[in-house]
Amino acid sequence: MRVEQIGDCTLYNADCMDVLPTLGSVDAVITDPPYSVSVAGSTVTGRKGKGTRNLDFFKGDTDWRGMTSIVGDAMSLAIQKGPRSFVAWCGHRQIGRIVDELEGSGFATRLIYWRKKCPPPSPPGAGFCSAAEHAVYGYKPGRQWNGGQYEHNVFDADSYRFGQPGKVAHPTQKPFALIAWNVRVLTDPGDTVLDFFMGSGTTLVACAKLGRRGIGIEIDPGYFDIACKRIEDAYKQPDMFVERPAPAEQLSMLGEAK
Repeated sequence: MRVEQIGDCTLYNADCMDVLPTLGSVDAVITDPPYSVSVAGSTVTGRKGKGTRNLDFFKGDTDWRGMTSIVGDAMSLAIQKGPRSFVAWCGHRQIGRIVDELEGSGFATRLIYWRKKCPPPSPPGAGFCSAAEHAVYGYKPGRQWNGGQYEHNVFDADSYRFGQPGKVAHPTQKPFALIAWNVRVLTDPGDTVLDFFMGSGTTLVACAKLGRRGIGIEIDPGYFDIACKRIEDAYKQPDMFVERPAPAEQLSMLGEAK
């Protein structure tokens, strides 16, 4: 296991099933697990000069039943950390299991949506292109809410394409604006946000920018390194209007603050 502390963010390069039982409580979970939408050995060829798009994203992701089971088991552990808000961006095959885990643990659930301004072409034989993605949002009484009465559950944002500013070497990178929306609306400065499928680190970048504490877990060493670099860069360019979390008090052996 590799652990990096960058500002107020703690990053683990490890299997989330090993790390989650060791963590303390968190205020919110905002995560983006593999969707089980990979198509084994498949690519999409764009218009002339536009190149190809690999649709075989992640190892094991073509086994949607197996991946859904992994996601559900990890969610069960994350729920035990006591979050009042839980956002899981997910594939359509995973909604039932995710809702099951949340509702069975006392959460109310709704769906929220990301509507893409420039959707990618459709996978082979699908017909419809993927112009929207969804997340299951779970919440309990007492959860933080910084949205208004008419906060929409649909967020418009462009997807990243290779060559665009901010795009990194991760095939399913979420837009920063989308995840920052989740963080801003569902947490307060100083709150702790957990992402146990960290990927390229967008949730923790949002935490760094918005003055939240972040905990991220990612099993792939390459994506872990990308996340570390992005979070380091985020702290080098702080928002001067965001209050940073106060450092945790160090306690003596008698429980008195030093």
